[in-house]
Amino acid sequence: MNPRSLIPILILLPAACLSEEGTTALMKAHVLTVTDPITEPEDGLLLGNGDLSVSVYQTRDRIVWRFGKGDVWDRRFDASDDPKPPHIEEIAHGIRDEGWKCPPYGGAEAVALHGTDNPERMKELCSGAPASYTKRPYPCPKPVGELALQLPPDLAGLTVRQELNIEQGVLRIVCSSARGVELRLTCCVPPTPNALLVRWELANWTDGTRIGNTKPPVWFSLRRWADPDARAFAQEFFAESRHGAFLGMDFAKVTPLPPPTVRALDGVHVVEQTFPPDPTFPNGFRYLLAPFASAAAVESVDLSAVGEARLHLLPPKETTSGWVVVAVPSSSAEGGAEAGFGRVKTALATEPEQQVARWEEAARRDAAEFWSHSAVEIGDPLLENLWYETYHARRCTTRAGKTPPGLFLPSTVRDFSHWHGDYHTNYNYQQPYWGDYTANQQELGDAYFTGMSYFLQMGKLIAEKYYGTRGVFIQLSGYPIKAEEDALGAVPMGRMAYMTGWAANPYWWRYLYTKDEKWLRAVGYPALRDCALFYLDFMKKGDDGLYHVFPSNQGEDGFTGDPKDYTDRPQGMRHLRYCLRSAIQASEALDVDADLRAQWRDRLDHAAGDDGKPLPEREGLAKLFFEANPPEFGDGRPPVPRPAKSAGAPWPGAGEWLDLWYAGQYPVCAMSALRGGGLDPERLYAGLRRIIERWRHPNGLIWAMSVADYGHAGAWTETLGVCAPLQEMMLQSFGGVLRLFPAWPAEVPGSFKTLRAEGAFLVSASWADASVKAAEILSERGGPCRLFSPWPEGLRLEAANGQPVAVARAEDGVWSFPTAAGQTYRLLRP
Repeated sequence: MNPRSLIPILILLPAACLSEEGTTALMKAHVLTVTDPITEPEDGLLLGNGDLSVSVYQTRDRIVWRFGKGDVWDRRFDASDDPKPPHIEEIAHGIRDEGWKCPPYGGAEAVALHGTDNPERMKELCSGAPASYTKRPYPCPKPVGELALQLPPDLAGLTVRQELNIEQGVLRIVCSSARGVELRLTCCVPPTPNALLVRWELANWTDGTRIGNTKPPVWFSLRRWADPDARAFAQEFFAESRHGAFLGMDFAKVTPLPPPTVRALDGVHVVEQTFPPDPTFPNGFRYLLAPFASAAAVESVDLSAVGEARLHLLPPKETTSGWVVVAVPSSSAEGGAEAGFGRVKTALATEPEQQVARWEEAARRDAAEFWSHSAVEIGDPLLENLWYETYHARRCTTRAGKTPPGLFLPSTVRDFSHWHGDYHTNYNYQQPYWGDYTANQQELGDAYFTGMSYFLQMGKLIAEKYYGTRGVFIQLSGYPIKAEEDALGAVPMGRMAYMTGWAANPYWWRYLYTKDEKWLRAVGYPALRDCALFYLDFMKKGDDGLYHVFPSNQGEDGFTGDPKDYTDRPQGMRHLRYCLRSAIQASEALDVDADLRAQWRDRLDHAAGDDGKPLPEREGLAKLFFEANPPEFGDGRPPVPRPAKSAGAPWPGAGEWLDLWYAGQYPVCAMSALRGGGLDPERLYAGLRRIIERWRHPNGLIWAMSVADYGHAGAWTETLGVCAPLQEMMLQSFGGVLRLFPAWPAEVPGSFKTLRAEGAFLVSASWADASVKAAEILSERGGPCRLFSPWPEGLRLEAANGQPVAVARAEDGVWSFPTAAGQTYRLLRP
């Protein structure tokens, strides 16, 4: 029996998917069941509300809830050993006139092929990243702390069964012993406040089964350990993983955080962790771990010798049931951490049992509301489970307006993180959000902009100070910290201009999927405008009458000493063009900035080609899909006929880097394959199954980089983007043209409900026996709907009331019909 399974249970709820007649079928509840021990927080089952998250794992005789919160960061930024960040003209001079040559990440001495008057300056700049990045472990996200339940330790044959009901957002744990004793736990996190709720019940604890005489059979421990010595952490991490990521720190200049403390706050013992002042929190950041229990004495445990703050929650000896609430307010809460604590204490002051029940019901309602936005049903449980497990993790850890995760999920981070656990803008930060709007989960997608607000603030500083331009330059690496300086002021990594366009793209996608002009005016267009302004000023007109970009490398290239390797590079030029098109179209939609629009169009019309080569001539659908496809998704092309028979091995195949050690890049590679139409559906399907089978962990998450290579680093966020290609196999709409099941395997039944398409359309459809069986389109905003017919003989259309609707087919094969806002249209096979 598989100890880790997601069991679909049929329940009588509406709305999973369409039958051939267009009626709704049964919806499934998805229960992730685990019977093997989970011994690492990164593998733990997840709970959360998008701000506070919890990872549940086990030790020998404890159930442990590891807390995580996106805003809990060590925000110290020590630039004392950093070089002065370079102006772009200094880099241009070095590449063009002195022939700078260096690897991308440092590690070898930079040379000037044509000589330099300042070799020390060249060497300090060409380090890949400054000392604040390579020699300090912070800034970085921090673990929050843990609640542990002490199981009766002497019970023989103890087993643990965990069942996470994804649609309810509730985790149930049953610990059973050979003597018949059962401990039953029910856990959840309400939408507000930021608190973990745990109910417990000990069954069959009698004179014939009890063991022990002096302690309660069940008790709890709440703790925050001391921030470790960085050298000790680095050595231990290497010893356990053979990865030396942290060994190169300048340990003499690295200091731990202040130790956590226990203090009494309004009569309640709490654990408190404080952080030094920083520009984001000038008075310092802090959070609390505040326990409340139905009937338990709370005692402070003296662990001053190791710098740990710990509380014991001790129910009366004869008590066999109860509840525990752990509130986790922080400085980000309204009024600060103490005000957040006060609200929870006040809510529990009268009728606490009823208040806990209300919070539990709120948690279930919040989960149900989330899952009402969309649904999928797939004849292959592995793929269906992937969709539900992944969006459950997203829901637990990500919410608009709250600090989003960096490279690792908050409840799984180590004391220090690879790459500072930062926001990487050459796909890592963006990728988890790629499928959110298609999944009709706008609040998840909008969290991207919360993190980007820090890049925009720093980007204005860099653009003005180090490029002499208007607008914003988006840096490769950033943190949820108010910047006072360029956080990555070294090269080659710190002056790559393509990131600006790449990071701007979701602002345009959000509008394409929702047609929300109010949001575009208030949030989307200002960011697009600033990114396009940067490119407007950065591009320089050459003697050939074309606008060129220099200097900017692409990918993560080093310097070669040859200026042509940093002139008009394809990655930069393609992102620049997409950004300018997006800004032009956004300004047209809002009818603003006609003067800027003319300048952007001039740059776009007269931009140099990739690597200075003329761009290929494209017309019709080829031009539409190429220009509408963002560069990170490769070359967009019109749909190609489905092959009569699949030929070739699964993609990706055995032995490829995606298969061997770096599945994190699967979503970006798969999206390029899907948008370009380069692989047949059967190969894509088989390859996706292989990725899931090889890289899925007990909590359903797909790992990005192998534990063998990178150690137990935490649960990676970038592979949360895996649902984007899965959804793309079912529904495409880039270019504003809908395609139903464009890359779906012929013999695998599938259906989806209210996935979102460009144009603000909510689409529901089903597939079986190698054909689309039913489809409906709800128009949120009105306007024309364009699509390819899912059937070779064309299509018919009717309104929800059964009346036929006129639909026209253009010469290019695209069908179109006008829609009215709020109306549903049913596609029918002729």
